[in-house]
Amino acid sequence: MRAGRSESSEAAWFVSSVEKAFLILRAFEAHERSLSLTEIAEITQLDKSSVQRFTYTLAALGYLHKDKDARRYTISPKIMSLGMIYLRTDPIVVRARHVLYELNKSLEVTSNLAELDGTDVIYVVRFPSRKTVTVDVVLGMRRPAFCMASGRAILATRSDDEVRDILERSNRVAYTAHTKTDISEIMDEIHKTRARGYALTEQETVMGDISVAAPVRRPDGTCTAAINFSVSTADWDAERAVKQFSPVVIEAARAVSGTSELRPFTFGDN
Repeated sequence: MRAGRSESSEAAWFVSSVEKAFLILRAFEAHERSLSLTEIAEITQLDKSSVQRFTYTLAALGYLHKDKDARRYTISPKIMSLGMIYLRTDPIVVRARHVLYELNKSLEVTSNLAELDGTDVIYVVRFPSRKTVTVDVVLGMRRPAFCMASGRAILATRSDDEVRDILERSNRVAYTAHTKTDISEIMDEIHKTRARGYALTEQETVMGDISVAAPVRRPDGTCTAAINFSVSTADWDAERAVKQFSPVVIEAARAVSGTSELRPFTFGDN
């Protein structure tokens, strides 16, 4: 009975109008740059009159732009200020920005920090190298956790039951001929990652990419983020990349976690 009362009490605090406002903003996430009221209503499954009120309010606040002639809406640059609050204030992100900038310069690798959100990871820090394979990746972009080195590094810190639940809810499509989509295969990779302390993917999300990642822990011990280094198969093979980068990516993750200081790192013999 107490649990029921607690759940009922928590539900009473939920403001559905706030949820609807975010549904409308997220309607632009995976669709055309501009949307009509009818299209927004279809995507969000909200009635058109509600959509009209919410879009008017969001436009008045500056988060949507309305083309009065075409009667279509686009996201305003002002929306970026919300994300910047997180990037500027989260201590993990702030530390990662300094650590990854230095490693990007000294190692000439693409260095990223990604956070788990549902079944995806979101890029929150990124420093591409001159030889980066994926030039279209920007801050805030989402990628499926199941086939990303950073995603597997995070998942390896969770229980097998939790990992399986996330994998079962994931849209496990093959992005390349090398993408592992079978749950048993992915679980094998998760177990390897858990045992050695880092994740390795080779051309699973894009051809030509090798990625090594390690989990970042928050002060309470939980893990929602991972650091990864990415290099090109034109310059590296997986064995050599692991030898060179697995020690430093683990050390960098610890530094970002705040459990150690990052020591200067240089290559040995290539």
